[in-house]
Amino acid sequence: MTRKSSGANVGEAGAATATPFVKWPGGKRALVPSIARHFPHRVQHYWEPFVGGGAVFFAFAERIERATLSDTNEQLMITYKVVRDRVDELIARLREHERSHRRRAGRKYADGNTYYYRVRESEPTEAVALAARLIYLNKTCYNGLYRVNKAGRFNVPEGSYKNPDICNPDRLRKASAALARARLVPGGFERTVQPSEGHFVYCDPPYHGTFNGYHAAGFPGDAQDRLRVAAERWRDTGATVLLSNADTPAMRRLYNGFAIEQVAAPRSINSNGNGRGNAPELLLWPIS
Repeated sequence: MTRKSSGANVGEAGAATATPFVKWPGGKRALVPSIARHFPHRVQHYWEPFVGGGAVFFAFAERIERATLSDTNEQLMITYKVVRDRVDELIARLREHERSHRRRAGRKYADGNTYYYRVRESEPTEAVALAARLIYLNKTCYNGLYRVNKAGRFNVPEGSYKNPDICNPDRLRKASAALARARLVPGGFERTVQPSEGHFVYCDPPYHGTFNGYHAAGFPGDAQDRLRVAAERWRDTGATVLLSNADTPAMRRLYNGFAIEQVAAPRSINSNGNGRGNAPELLLWPIS
């Protein structure tokens, strides 16, 4: 299949209309200009099974007629649904968090916890409360890092932001409008992606040799191999497939026979400041 190239710049990709409402490990906002060279002008159906913060989807939302977005992190997918379907309720709840966070800044309760740690220890089950908790913690935790332990509990310490952007109604409403044409499904790539001819699939899995603690199950060692096989299967349906991953010898061996483009991307989420900065990454696509 001939690879489609839009030749568009970022401005044409619709990046001004919607942007991610959470910061997520491995976010691809900085790679949007590189991805734009491979993104069709119009997409009948867009599939993204590792949606994370959704930077690529939001950047190109104006070109997408329908989308299926998925992730193995169920709380993240609930949050996406709340942003799409109940954004005003979410904004109201986030404003409550914002007021409480600022009122209690630098002060502890009798149990020694700050407001942040009280929210972190809470376990809401109602969808809006759960989504507000996830966004609040994401905006106020250390370095914006989403990380869970093996039991699936968020365990990042509090950050030291003076004025965190806890509630941004304009950003949330723009994201809600973009998500109106998206189907949101929790689960892994083998279950959630079912493309056909003319569709576009973008996969941004946990990178080889890098952080994957945003879900208790992580990304098992054989999952990279299974993703490569799935990419060829999707290609055979007539879909256009694009993947990204770390530029490591193992990934270059695994994707031998694919087209490979090296790109540079900044790493802004790292517990060690020396681990930040530009790093080589790969864009990959199966050749017909």
